[in-house]
Amino acid sequence: MNHGARYQGDANPYRKKHFHDTANEHPSCALAGVAWAGNAVPLATRQEALAAGFSPCIFCMPYEKGAD
Repeated sequence: MNHGARYQGDANPYRKKHFHDTANEHPSCALAGVAWAGNAVPLATRQEALAAGFSPCIFCMPYEKGAD
């Protein structure tokens, strides 16, 4: 699926702020649902996502520090 930017944040105010790596999309990841619901925030870099308060998705980036 083409998401535009490599990293996508979930801007749903009712869920924890996670970001997803579109280059490592996993079937268990909620990325497709985030995009479908219109809650995807394009993020150019991993550092930008972390600075914006997003934490890594446990499914896309299981080895990243802080992934949950």
